[in-house]
Amino acid sequence: MLSIGRILFFMQQYHKQLKKKWGTLLLLFLFPIVLIGLLLGLVAGLLLPEENSPIRVALVDEDQTKESLLFGMLLEENATGNPFLQFVSLTEADAEELMERNEISTYFSFPEGFTADLYEGKSVTIPIVGNPAKQTESFVVKELVESMTRYIAAAQANILTINDYAKKTDLSKQERQELMFQQFMDFTLYTLGKDKLLDEEVITNVATSSPMHYYVLAGWFIVLSVWLLAIYSVLGKEEHRSMVVRMQLFGVTLWQRLFARMLVVLAYSLVLAAVLFFIIDRVVRFELFAIDYGRFGLFTALYGLLFVVGAALIDVWVTSRKMGLLLQSLFLFLMILTSGALIPTLYFPQAVQGLLPYLFSYESMRWMIDIVLEGRNYADFTALTVYAISGLVFVWCSTRLKEGWGR
Repeated sequence: MLSIGRILFFMQQYHKQLKKKWGTLLLLFLFPIVLIGLLLGLVAGLLLPEENSPIRVALVDEDQTKESLLFGMLLEENATGNPFLQFVSLTEADAEELMERNEISTYFSFPEGFTADLYEGKSVTIPIVGNPAKQTESFVVKELVESMTRYIAAAQANILTINDYAKKTDLSKQERQELMFQQFMDFTLYTLGKDKLLDEEVITNVATSSPMHYYVLAGWFIVLSVWLLAIYSVLGKEEHRSMVVRMQLFGVTLWQRLFARMLVVLAYSLVLAAVLFFIIDRVVRFELFAIDYGRFGLFTALYGLLFVVGAALIDVWVTSRKMGLLLQSLFLFLMILTSGALIPTLYFPQAVQGLLPYLFSYESMRWMIDIVLEGRNYADFTALTVYAISGLVFVWCSTRLKEGWGR
């Protein structure tokens, strides 16, 4: 109880300290919004594709069977009117020529014997050739084709099963071929006619399909991060050795002071972020229900807590105030960058993308996007909660160690 009383006392002192600096707080509230708004406008202009420049993909059909022709035809029709993706059927030579002129991003082909291998149960390979000058677009198409091959593998299993049973009947070879073709058509119509392939693999890039909402949310996330560090820095001040010794004599620990500071920073930042999000919501109109606001608020609180934990750890172990502020600024930049708020993570190298799920900034931003932009109706707080508890324990252990060494 005595420890809680001291934490509450220091929270009150930090609160009074911020009230005296209301002019600084007003500047902290407005300046990041203007600066980050300009920065995100520049980034969005550089990264977003033009409206009249969809990703062009060429399909090279070397098999020339009625099945491959049907698949290619439906693939082209399915992409008609799509502002982000366009399919064209070409020969390999024409596709190579257009790629050299940077008029297509990628081409893939149905090799000779594709249909025969499909019916006979052999492994089906679809070669993909990407444009080195359009690596991001080529990666998107690669994901699309890989999704398509998974559907083909599923269809192949169904077709082979039906063919196996059909061989045990009185059906002739021609009738069995017609039956398998019918199954192929059903699979093709199911995969492409329902827009499953394109919707799931291409249009889910919300940074291009809903750029205004994405970058507004990203800007809010960056502003929140800047406020967390800015308010944390405003509350920091040099403590003379004599004052530290005096507080230790009264039983005041570094953990009590630091935890109180973290709570005040988190409270002020979350209030400011809530006000800003309320204003944004009235302008861009996110389609959220009450439970969505609750989930979104919890992810915001967990992210804010983890951020101040990181700033506090730097404060504990770095004695120089200037060096500590520099490292905290680098920490801020790293969290913003890895979250995907400044640059969508789709543009990161594959090796980096594999590490992102282990970072709390990426996890927080990903769930926020899922809830606000994609209408996700469930949320998993487990990972971030474990990170937050572990971080608090680590900060507590760090303060104990530092005080022990100081004696």
